[in-house]
Amino acid sequence: MPNKLNWVQLEIRYFFISVSFLTRIPIPTWVGFQQDWLDKSIKYSPYIGALLGGIQFFLFSFLALFFSPELSFAISIGFLLILTGGFHEDGFADFCDGIGGGWKREDILRIMKDSRVGSFGSIGISLLILIKILGFSGALQKIHLSTLQLFFWFVTAQSFSRFLSLSFMTLLPYAKEDGYAKPMAKEIGFTQLLFACIPSVFSFILLAIEYPNFLWTLVFLLLVSTYAYRLMKKWIQGFTGDCLGAVQQMNETILWVSGVFLWNSI
Repeated sequence: MPNKLNWVQLEIRYFFISVSFLTRIPIPTWVGFQQDWLDKSIKYSPYIGALLGGIQFFLFSFLALFFSPELSFAISIGFLLILTGGFHEDGFADFCDGIGGGWKREDILRIMKDSRVGSFGSIGISLLILIKILGFSGALQKIHLSTLQLFFWFVTAQSFSRFLSLSFMTLLPYAKEDGYAKPMAKEIGFTQLLFACIPSVFSFILLAIEYPNFLWTLVFLLLVSTYAYRLMKKWIQGFTGDCLGAVQQMNETILWVSGVFLWNSI
């Protein structure tokens, strides 16, 4: 590895480090690793979401040749869980356990840190996956999407939800004294956030051009994000990595469910 890397070489490494951090996809050995690269790689999270959305779309399309849309979509969700190690889903489950089982800030943070999944987390993640499947299948029964439009829907769901999660790093302080997300939050400013929004906003706009009512999804995303923000600010006075995972999962679910009642003309 050269002693001094130019900005292009660094950005390439940031991207691959983000792939390695957020998924189980192998990256080239020449990439190397430095802690500050990991911190700066977080801006690529929505781009990794777009990548995952594309992978999920192609798997779904292949499976749909043999199985029902519902089963194909369920399998594609399971495959992403394997591909990401349930990274954000685990955060959502911990968030449910913490908020559901704790009454004080210290208790909530302690419960979230526990690697075991409790009743609130188990129920929450089970319902979340069920709602995703039912929301997606219900939308397909009401609308007819071209292959390209369906592709952008998958990309939007995975990318836009990660962008909204990333934005929480600029809205709240880190709630713990230490943790992997704390130094990452310091690397997210307006310029990085603007860069991060590109893939999600692009795919969202392409869907909204064809289905203008899809813009109403923004209202529901805002409501869910505001509710999550108020919970975090009230109970733990900040965010943790688990909180970011919860925001991503809740907004991804909204993007799947929104098709049921928003995409057709009212």
